[in-house]
Amino acid sequence: MMFEDEHYISILPKCFFMVSILTAILAAGWLMFADTNTLFGWLKPYAIRGDFSRHLILMSCSIIYFLRLLITVSVFLKRRMTWFETIVITILMSFVLFSFAKVGGNKQQPVGMIEITGILLYLLGSFLNTRSEYTRYVWKKKEMNKGRLYTDGLFRYSMHINYFGDVILFTGFAMITHSFSMLVIPVIMFLNFVFFIIPSLDRYLKKNYGEEFNDYARGTKKLIPWIY
Repeated sequence: MMFEDEHYISILPKCFFMVSILTAILAAGWLMFADTNTLFGWLKPYAIRGDFSRHLILMSCSIIYFLRLLITVSVFLKRRMTWFETIVITILMSFVLFSFAKVGGNKQQPVGMIEITGILLYLLGSFLNTRSEYTRYVWKKKEMNKGRLYTDGLFRYSMHINYFGDVILFTGFAMITHSFSMLVIPVIMFLNFVFFIIPSLDRYLKKNYGEEFNDYARGTKKLIPWIY
């Protein structure tokens, strides 16, 4: 079960995850910005050679995401990460971030309104995720709140507002690539949250918080504020 022990800090899996994500981002950056002549022969066909402004935006988004992920995994995330979960998420997230860089980075179109809208969505999603995680972390650190369910802040508008932030973030990221096919990634992420992650987490929360969770669930939308 994914949400099994929120107090077990699994250092090695988390370090492996973060190093792998950083490696994928650095590899994409190398293929984007390195002189083609400095690449190994077998890598030259994979060089990313599109609009330079888009390169800068894509890499900035990847680096910001990595830094946010580093804080989330090392500070906010207290539950155990199993090796199986770590390897699966590592493969998927490395593939997603590299795909955004590869597909978007090869686009020759100059940055326009689609990309600007994508940047705004990326920033909004980043804010929703990080702000909600931070306020919950601060609240949980207080002795008087131990053993209680956090339902304030942005979590008043959605039980899983942090996940909603991720969906918004990756929708914006996909738009920055200027490739319609990349929108399949936030769609799959949304479906994964709705049908797998959230049901598993809700069972865990109900088991740990009982009627407090039931009251919260009855009066709060599941994922999308005011809608679902």
